[in-house]
Amino acid sequence: MPFAWRRSISPTLPTSQTFLQRCCGRARYTPVLLSTALNSWCSVIIPTLNEERHLPDTLRRLPLEEVEVVISDGGSSDNTRQIARSFGAIVVVSPPGRARQLNTGARAASGQWFYFLHADTTPPQNLSLHLRAAAQIGLPARFAVRFDREDENRWLALFGRMSKYDVSVFRFGDQSLFLSREQFQSSGGYREDHELMEGHELARRIEKSAGGFRVMNGAVTTSSRRYLRYGVVFTQLVFVLIVALYYSGIPQRRLVEIYKWAFS
Repeated sequence: MPFAWRRSISPTLPTSQTFLQRCCGRARYTPVLLSTALNSWCSVIIPTLNEERHLPDTLRRLPLEEVEVVISDGGSSDNTRQIARSFGAIVVVSPPGRARQLNTGARAASGQWFYFLHADTTPPQNLSLHLRAAAQIGLPARFAVRFDREDENRWLALFGRMSKYDVSVFRFGDQSLFLSREQFQSSGGYREDHELMEGHELARRIEKSAGGFRVMNGAVTTSSRRYLRYGVVFTQLVFVLIVALYYSGIPQRRLVEIYKWAFS
């Protein structure tokens, strides 16, 4: 049975070690099964590009013994791939671009359910319970979002609370997406001609075809780095503008120009 070795997550929960490892003080490792009946029910698919800083925290919050983790890397030059493999994740290489990477990850996944998650976004505790409950209902689902430093800015906290509601301008890609393999494949997946709004576009198609969309209890926690760097209100206004222009039919090329102007 194939497996990889990963570093033990918690120092208070030691894993099996040899006597020599204990005496020499080597790092603790435990085998993580990569493809078993236990973890094949759900594949967590994460696109990455130079995410060595954020990826470890995200992977530590995943129930690695219960799900398959697929990292779709767009050409990282840092230690992202090595970190992913150390946690027992399957690593595939993709042309850069979030939509392409997500589709590549989905093709490599073996689960009957897909959970798409950003590398700088950590899921809530008891993730498996939330996902299994959503799978029983059968509708595609997402979480609300909270920002990791929202206590520093009331606007961030407000934007996070608004993500609980079905309002397009407060629907963040960071909310993650949970849906069945069948739902994803029948939709055709992410549109690879979209550099922006690929998550919105897929969610809208999936919601129509599935007959609804569910916001799960709990919230994912995402990085507020862009908001705090460029200004919270300014950043959200840019996103509102891009959403409005997208639904007005403005081409991707123009949306990307606005995005680069705002955040370059």
